[in-house]
Amino acid sequence: MQNNIDRLSGHNAIQILTRVQVETLHQQKTEHPISKPAIDLWKIGEKLEFNDTREQTNGRRSEGIMTIGPGRKGPGAHAHTKQLEGFEVISGTMVAVVNGKDVIARAGDTIIVQVNEDHSFKNGSTTEPLVAKFWYEPALNTEWMLHTLGADAMKNGGDWDKLSILPAMFVFYKMRHEYRLSGLPVWFQNIMFGFGAAIATWTGAAKKIQLPTTLK
Repeated sequence: MQNNIDRLSGHNAIQILTRVQVETLHQQKTEHPISKPAIDLWKIGEKLEFNDTREQTNGRRSEGIMTIGPGRKGPGAHAHTKQLEGFEVISGTMVAVVNGKDVIARAGDTIIVQVNEDHSFKNGSTTEPLVAKFWYEPALNTEWMLHTLGADAMKNGGDWDKLSILPAMFVFYKMRHEYRLSGLPVWFQNIMFGFGAAIATWTGAAKKIQLPTTLK
């Protein structure tokens, strides 16, 4: 069956890309081996494995493989303010919600999420894991954010819900120009995370977080 690529525009309309566009998109994907520490959240059956694409492309693209356990959800609704995000399902079923519109993707299907589009996703199966390629263009600081928060989550029991609050707020504040939560006004998030970041700095909770030079 011919693979479909679901492209979601800011107007909540789904467009099916032409065969030429599909081939062009796939040619843009670089293949590099997994070589970085995996973010293994064993308690919730989630794993993120970034490869060397960020370094190989000088920051133009970041990519990896994610596994989501049966019946599990990915991150809550959010948006990337300066990045395109893509998913290509390798096996299983992904159910994504982009700007309030449901999209179902199966093996071979690709979902493209544009800049500033609110989105979330989950494993559409209660019996099989979801395995998918994911990528960001440009790379920016998303890898750093996920590895920093992931290391904390692994240390605290392998679950995103176990994140240390103050360090997490510090990270989200530093990422405020690239990443935002959906459903909360931006000004409120800036105040909330800014307040938490200030306390994290004052108490020393932020000292162990190594900021990339792009966020200092």
